[in-house]
Amino acid sequence: MNQTSTKSGLFRKVSIGLGLALAVSTVGISGSNAKSVPQAKRSGKDIIILIGEKDAGWCSQDSPGGGQIGASGSVLESLTIMNNKGDIVPYLAESLTPSNGNKTWTIKLRAGIKYSDGTAFDADNVIANFRSLSGIGLLYKSGPKPNLPSIAWQQTFDIPGYSGLVTMLTGLAKSGPAFLATSKDYGKMLAGEKKAFVKIDDLTVQLNLAVPRPNLDYNMWANGRTRMMSTASLASATCGTTTAVGTGPFIIKSKGIDPYVTELVKNPNYWRLDKNSNKLPYADSITFKVVLDGGQRVNAMAKGQADIALFGATSGQQLNRVRDSLKGKITLYEGPRDTNWAFHLNTFKAPFNNLLAREAFAYALDRETFAKIACKGNCEGAIAMAPKMHPYFSKKGAITFDLAKAKAKAKAYQAETGKALEFQMPISDTVESTNDANLICGMMKAAGIGCTLMAPVTSSDYIARAFKFGQQVTWFNVMAGKYAEFANLFSTTSDLELSGYRLPAAVGGVGDGQLAACFDKAWETSSPTNNTLKACAEELQSKSYWTGVYTEGLFAAVSNKVTGFGETVLPNGNKRAGLIAGNFDVASVIGS
Repeated sequence: MNQTSTKSGLFRKVSIGLGLALAVSTVGISGSNAKSVPQAKRSGKDIIILIGEKDAGWCSQDSPGGGQIGASGSVLESLTIMNNKGDIVPYLAESLTPSNGNKTWTIKLRAGIKYSDGTAFDADNVIANFRSLSGIGLLYKSGPKPNLPSIAWQQTFDIPGYSGLVTMLTGLAKSGPAFLATSKDYGKMLAGEKKAFVKIDDLTVQLNLAVPRPNLDYNMWANGRTRMMSTASLASATCGTTTAVGTGPFIIKSKGIDPYVTELVKNPNYWRLDKNSNKLPYADSITFKVVLDGGQRVNAMAKGQADIALFGATSGQQLNRVRDSLKGKITLYEGPRDTNWAFHLNTFKAPFNNLLAREAFAYALDRETFAKIACKGNCEGAIAMAPKMHPYFSKKGAITFDLAKAKAKAKAYQAETGKALEFQMPISDTVESTNDANLICGMMKAAGIGCTLMAPVTSSDYIARAFKFGQQVTWFNVMAGKYAEFANLFSTTSDLELSGYRLPAAVGGVGDGQLAACFDKAWETSSPTNNTLKACAEELQSKSYWTGVYTEGLFAAVSNKVTGFGETVLPNGNKRAGLIAGNFDVASVIGS
């Protein structure tokens, strides 16, 4: 999830764990979230990148966001990638060819690519990744072990018995691996996946889907979340926490020990060359350093303690500081302004199981004021729940700020229910998240709506809590660019639908399933050139299940001593997007 970030001031995540703090000597940054240590001398080939999200998991089921997407993408690569025109193109794959009405996809892999542990990137390994991504799991010496499906791969494959996964996991927890020996559902899944993932030859895999997926090549990228790993990494108990072997330009030196630091070193056998046929990467090492306060990230850049720092648009004051007072020393890059942050209102519990409450919330959001105060010119107030280029975009049914209507709806809610309209706003552990939430709560209180902040949690815990329906509202950015695939996971009958509108009242929802069915059906035919999702999105918006807040791009502050930041040539001749979804090409970056 471009897809599911929490309000960390950066981009998104869905799962994952933290570790034990450990002193490091790479960069001296003072503050509550980083130890002040002497800065070691380093060459231009040792790059330090400041991000705003703590260590997160990188395995199949993990969906890191913010700078963690960039960190993981330095090690783990994807079959496809987005180019500078916003199109999905082959990357580790040489080609992807749909047939059978977009239900069959044939993937031809590039020859000669190896993982950093020396194992081959081939059809067997890709199928192992697909099995892990889809929730089938791998076969261990102790027997088969299922796993939860990756967020980017929900509802993608035709795997009979998939609906029994939760039952199987429950039985596994109670009875251990022996439970699977008698699980009929697991047997059906294993049989079904043999039909879903077919090895044609050592470099060719065929996928056979249950339903048409015109944009499956997008799912092969999913904003850097569909990552290919060595088979040994997938089978490791430390997969994604401290272990992750990929085909990428860098190798893990240290990850998952200190939640604030990830150290990577050059992969000497990286497969990709630059436009002059020189070996990549240029840098010898990259250290991703977590600094939760955007102001401290700017301070570190100003002192020359880091080479690159990533920001979201709500770090507006700091972005303008970089642009104005640090001009000549630091260059500020902005990615395409194609991402909407929107609130998903949870109808499984009060107050947002009531339309009056949802409408009061939506009317109370002064989006333009939010953009001015939080972003200071670096974002735009949302005019709908989705950005203009997205298949969900429509002004029909979109509520705009109207304080009088917000007050009236809040009063009507209290008259109908006998309770005052109030809720808790979730926050992550960044300074920007707290500031943004306080700004929203101020708007709510002006409309007579009670609003308090929940205790801050890490970005990963924020999302885990959202998926357990523990939050009354969730602030996500799943609508970005011109592909709807990621947003579809949150609006269809998948387990990622957070608002409860697809379920009948008997089980706590407010709907009859028709809206989710609309998205399910439209997904089978919708593409950037054939938008069949708009009508479904208009109903989603008109009932205020989701409501947009602001439209942004990602920002990077880059030292003028750094070269190679920006668009680089891809293997098929296209240029890679310079800065999108927490990603940029770290292989081409070098200092002086």
